[in-house]
Amino acid sequence: MLTALAVEYSAVKRHLIEAQEVSHPRGTIYNVGFFEDAGRKLRVAIAQIGAGNQTAAIEVERAIAFFNPAVVFFVGVAGGIKDVKLGDVVAATKVYGYESGKAGDEFMPRPISFLSSHDLEQRARMEALKGGWLLRLSKLNFNAPEDSSPIVHIGPITAGEKALSDTHGEVYKLLRKTTVIPLR
Repeated sequence: MLTALAVEYSAVKRHLIEAQEVSHPRGTIYNVGFFEDAGRKLRVAIAQIGAGNQTAAIEVERAIAFFNPAVVFFVGVAGGIKDVKLGDVVAATKVYGYESGKAGDEFMPRPISFLSSHDLEQRARMEALKGGWLLRLSKLNFNAPEDSSPIVHIGPITAGEKALSDTHGEVYKLLRKTTVIPLR
C-alpha cells in the first residue's frame, strides 16, 4: 500500500501488527507487517512516497519488482469536487487522467483512462455490502462527522497533478467542460 501524505500513511499503519522497516535498494523505506481480519493474516508493505502521479508510477513499479505482491493499493485522502467526505472509501472502476491533451489557442483535453481489474472492483463491491470495514473504523475510534457515517463510492474518478482548492479556478472549469470526466 502506497500513500502520498503522512496522515494517510499513519492511518494505514495503525492497522498493521508486527511492523518492521524494510529498505529498497533505491532507498524507499517500507513498513512490512501483518493485517488481520476474520482469521486471515495478510502480509502488507506500506510506504509514504510523496505527492505526484509520476512519483507514484515509479514507486508502484519499484514495489511490484521488490515484493511481487498480489495487489497494490494507493491509499489516500479523497478530495476534489464531488460529495466525498472524510472517512468515505473510494474504489475506482476507471481512472481518467485529465491533463493530457493538445495545447493551442485553447487546451483541448484528450483524457487517458485506465480500467481497474474486474476482480478488484467486485471485491470492493462485496466488502462495501458486508460493512465490516465500518466496525474496524469504530475500533480505531474514528470520529466521523455526527451527521453522517462513512460510505463507499464505487465508480470512475479523475486524477491529475493538480490539487483542486476551489470551484472557480481554471482546472475546475476545464473539468466541468470536459464531458468525459465523470462529474455530476
